[in-house]
Amino acid sequence: MPALTSFTTTTSSARRSTEISRPSLRRSQQNTCNLSKRECATKARVVAQKRRIPLATKYNANSNLATTPTSPTRISLPRTLPRPVLGEVDASLLVEAYPDLAGIPAEYLRDRLPLSAPSMCAALKAVQTTASTSVLPKELQILMNDAVAAACPTHMLAVYNDAPVAFGMKRHVSLFPVHDLVLRAHCANLPAFAPSHPSTFASHATVPVVPLRIPSPETFSLLHGYLYTQHSPSFLAALAPPCASDLLQLATHASKIHGLWRNACALGVVDAQLYEIIEDSWERTLAAMQSCSA
Repeated sequence: MPALTSFTTTTSSARRSTEISRPSLRRSQQNTCNLSKRECATKARVVAQKRRIPLATKYNANSNLATTPTSPTRISLPRTLPRPVLGEVDASLLVEAYPDLAGIPAEYLRDRLPLSAPSMCAALKAVQTTASTSVLPKELQILMNDAVAAACPTHMLAVYNDAPVAFGMKRHVSLFPVHDLVLRAHCANLPAFAPSHPSTFASHATVPVVPLRIPSPETFSLLHGYLYTQHSPSFLAALAPPCASDLLQLATHASKIHGLWRNACALGVVDAQLYEIIEDSWERTLAAMQSCSA
């Protein structure tokens, strides 16, 4: 250590200087005191550094070096996800877009829509389009093919949230092709949809783009799929808690369920079965988290 070497050299020279003058001797003693103070400070720093270093590094089978155990993170989640008061969709908006549905209850329409789900879902999967990465357009062209022509989507949802965006950064938007009849029949809190009757006889179909702000865009695909099929076993399986004892993984799953619930509430989904599945999945996930942390 340089400081200690300097201190040793200086004291040896002081001891050999037996014939120096008294003022020089006082200066030498003063320098020795100063060096003693520096040595004490250096030793104090070394001890402090040693106290911050783990006494031993443990190995495990999954990595070369085991990480130092950290204190557990406190996770705060609501005990229950309250079910919103279920209203009904505005039938006049359905009739305005589809006059042939006049006099047909929305509940009956929701019960019949799953019969058309196979062709509509096949069309959604077959959609091909190109969107600008700088500005959200008002319309998009969809490449026409057999699957799309069989049940062409009417609109393109541009899904986003209202999280703050850093200066100079662009807001992330996810595009979802949809059939407005499905959304109008299930959701009471939708923005205005421009009229859309895309032609299936050309090489491309032009559909309006509808900006849709929701709390959790990353979980919208789950809700989007359920509204088409209303297949409760598949939906329940998608929300089942993972068979793992990893608290972080369970917390991530709980966050997904919570985001899905927030989206359903924000859009005013009027499906009681959906909320029953969400409530059941939430309770099972919280129970798994409590067992994991016990």
